[in-house]
Amino acid sequence: MGSGPVALPAPPGKACSGEAAGCHWCSLGTDQDGSIVNDELLASITSTRSMEIASPSQPLSSIPNRVHVHGTFTGAWGPLPNHFGEPVLGAMLVAGGAQITVEESEPGSYSALHDGPKGEIVILNALPGVWRGSPRLYLDSKSEILTVADAEAHFSKSGRELKSETTRIGLLRTRANVEGIVLSLRKRSGVRLDEKPWTMFAMHLWDGTHVVEIAAFGSSISGQMEGLRPGDRVSLMAAELGWRAGLPQLRIDNRKTRLTIKDSNS
Repeated sequence: MGSGPVALPAPPGKACSGEAAGCHWCSLGTDQDGSIVNDELLASITSTRSMEIASPSQPLSSIPNRVHVHGTFTGAWGPLPNHFGEPVLGAMLVAGGAQITVEESEPGSYSALHDGPKGEIVILNALPGVWRGSPRLYLDSKSEILTVADAEAHFSKSGRELKSETTRIGLLRTRANVEGIVLSLRKRSGVRLDEKPWTMFAMHLWDGTHVVEIAAFGSSISGQMEGLRPGDRVSLMAAELGWRAGLPQLRIDNRKTRLTIKDSNS
């Protein structure tokens, strides 16, 4: 299971051979000299091979990744449907005067959520995100729930202190400002497990070194998005951070996220 945006092109020796059926983007890589190889598909979309990312945008590689948090569980529920309609376990974590929802990143990704230690606990390697304006923490197979004493022992092995390694839940970064070139686009519709209809618009954005999925759901899908084409350069302000299979998924909220087309390939 991955963690963080995917490097594209892949480092030397990490790319697929390109010989298997369906191998396209995964075969895009660099050789030992740093030259890009197997870039025929990329060349059909854009001639760009690197780009300057100016403030307030940030490189995709700096999207907030895993965090350690300290608090106490005050409630537990589930399995109940998440925003994808998938049954996941959830709980409420409280620290000081702040509280945050903690849930599995997908069904079965952390089935021990309700079976961990009681009282004050430390969650290691949680994935910070947000849904409809409310911060959340997502857990997967790389996450761990420990007692405070066990967490202190864990960090002391490498000469670190628990206090300096944890992030206050009220200070989690759950949004990102990014820009890059659109590599692919897709719109899908269906019916959720609870029989409610859903529509999802997704695109993959590349900033010259990494790629990330951008998603919009339902009423957040605009005509501007549907008019995008591969090769367009766009920027997104205040995109919501979510996670799928350990990989970041930036989500567009039509009330808070601003999409700007900086260079159209149409």
